[in-house]
Amino acid sequence: MTKYQFSKFKNVRYNFFSAERGFSSFPFNSLNCSFNTQDSYENISKNRKFVKDMMCLNDLFFMNQIHSNKVFFLEDKKQLSSILDVDGVVTNLKNIGLSILTADCSPIFFLDLKNDIIAACHAGWRGAIDGIIENTIDKMIEVGSLRNDIHAIIGPTIQQNSYEIGYDLATKIECTSEFKSKNNILVKNSKKYFFNLPLFIKHKLNLNEINNISDVGIDTYLNKNFFSYRRITQNRKSDSLKIATGRQVSVIGLK
Repeated sequence: MTKYQFSKFKNVRYNFFSAERGFSSFPFNSLNCSFNTQDSYENISKNRKFVKDMMCLNDLFFMNQIHSNKVFFLEDKKQLSSILDVDGVVTNLKNIGLSILTADCSPIFFLDLKNDIIAACHAGWRGAIDGIIENTIDKMIEVGSLRNDIHAIIGPTIQQNSYEIGYDLATKIECTSEFKSKNNILVKNSKKYFFNLPLFIKHKLNLNEINNISDVGIDTYLNKNFFSYRRITQNRKSDSLKIATGRQVSVIGLK
């Protein structure tokens, strides 16, 4: 398990968990927290309980992530059992862990401790381009945050040297305002395109007036302590195992 605690935030708990120290066996070994895999319900439930206990939180809230730009405001504990097709969540509830599942995409946390509001979103290339980041920020502002009070933290994400993309996606990225003002987001090398998703996210945050940004800087593709969909699909030859990879969880909660 890899743990990142930033001491300047004293009223919040958050952690970017790795793939380690769970109950799942190959090919989901071992801290797989996603029910959208072929892993057993029992293993995933035990993994989620382990995470909740490690975080010292009362409950964890999971979304059904669909690579969208949809954001939900969790305002009542009765909503914890809701299964929602969204990729961002905002709350001011205490002792509830907002949980993001990833295997190369970026988990992003947002903290406004002045107003006791937190948020989490799941940002792959599609969600990042389509607006999940700004929609999450807008929802925080809607419920009482100010942009100057928001801190953003980017978790383990596939990095540029590991993230080759095709021409069609490169063309979409080149049309964004983020690319036009910081074109090293996309690098072309020997007719191949490499996308810097964390840099794209940082610049999008800046364009939305969020300037307090931290980044753990971990490449999920290269660091084998983390699940990586791209690494697994490239390295496994058996079709039956080709998409069989777990999802690590990232959790943030107010205390």
